[in-house]
Amino acid sequence: MINPFSTKFWVSGVIPFQFSEPGESIDALLEKAQQNPTCQIVGPHGSGKTTLLFSLLKRYEERGEKVRCLLFNSQHRQIPEDVTFRENMTFFVDGFEQLRFRDQYRLLCVSERLILTRHRPIWFVPILYRTQPRFSIFLRIVHQMIPNLPEESVLQAVYERSGGNFRNALFELYDQWEERDKQ
Repeated sequence: MINPFSTKFWVSGVIPFQFSEPGESIDALLEKAQQNPTCQIVGPHGSGKTTLLFSLLKRYEERGEKVRCLLFNSQHRQIPEDVTFRENMTFFVDGFEQLRFRDQYRLLCVSERLILTRHRPIWFVPILYRTQPRFSIFLRIVHQMIPNLPEESVLQAVYERSGGNFRNALFELYDQWEERDKQ
C-alpha cells in the first residue's frame, strides 16, 4: 500500500499552511507584506515557515507579480550568479540565515521587496508571521494526509518525540507506516 506520508505527497506547498490564530489567512498576510518592502517569517525548525513562504509565493504568482524564489541550506549558501535585481520583483528567500553575511547584506540592500524565513528574527526587519508548532495543527496536517487518523495517543507521542518539529514527526510517521506494511 502507498505510504501517505511519502514526501512526494507532502512537499512544501502541497498541504496548505495551517494558521494557529483564528481569522489569520494568506490574504491577510499578503496585505501586510504589501505594506512592508522587507519582512520575515520566523519560527523554529519544522514549524511551517517554508510552507507559508510557498503559499505566499503562489498567491503572488496568481496575481501576476514578478517573483524569484531562492532556497538556501547548509549545502547551498550563495546567491546564484544569474540573480538580477529588477524593479517590482519580490524575492522569496528560504533559509536566509544559511547565507554568508555579505550575501545577507546584499539581499537586504538591493532587493526592492523581500520576504525571508529565519529561525530567529532580525531585529530591524518587521515580522510578517511567527510560526508556532501546536499539536492541534499537527493533527490537522495529518488529517489532510490520511483521513483515517491513527490513534490520537500515537500521534501525541510522535509529536512530543519530535519536539514539535512537524517535519521530523511526519518522517517518523512515514517510518511507522513502512514498518506496518512489512508485517
